[in-house]
Amino acid sequence: MTNQDQAYKYIKDQIIAGKYQPGHVFSENQLSIRLNMSRTPIREAFKKLENDGLIERNGQETKVTKVDSEELKENYELRSMMEGYALNKSFKNLDRNQLNSFESKFRSALDQKNWQLYLECDEKFHCYLTKSEDKVTLQKELDLLQSQTNRMRYAIRDDQRCMKSSVKEILEIISAIREDDQDQAIKKLRQHIESVYEWESSYLEQHE
Repeated sequence: MTNQDQAYKYIKDQIIAGKYQPGHVFSENQLSIRLNMSRTPIREAFKKLENDGLIERNGQETKVTKVDSEELKENYELRSMMEGYALNKSFKNLDRNQLNSFESKFRSALDQKNWQLYLECDEKFHCYLTKSEDKVTLQKELDLLQSQTNRMRYAIRDDQRCMKSSVKEILEIISAIREDDQDQAIKKLRQHIESVYEWESSYLEQHE
């Protein structure tokens, strides 16, 4: 992994995890010291993050973008359509043993009330359902949308009701796949995405 890739991944992960809040102003010097690299790869990483919509640059100032309610809605609508389409293409190749592993991890996260474990598992689960080696453009767009929407997942991490509801929905998706009911699995996936949007939208309205 190049220094640019390392810087990009580090900053992106910190933004998604809520460590760098909307409006946070970056210091190239501090990042350079923290990541033990020159400023050049950090600046290149900033360019990619700006294209991702996660940061904005105004003159000499680089800061984390705010979450816009209309943009959030649009991103989730796109995720619903694109993930449903991707699952339709990948459905026959899904490994039932892998689904058993996901189910076990989701149940463990819920039992332990471990939001971090849930989020990590949820991200991997969505990627697994929609992974398509022969549709590179689709995969890139989904990765970008998931990065943008996952920022809000960390904002509502203290609400156990959301995790309980989401795990229930995910187990319904897994159940539909086990029963080889493709239409139902896609329907449940889209309902789950819509449900998560409602949680995040409600949080955003309360904190604007």
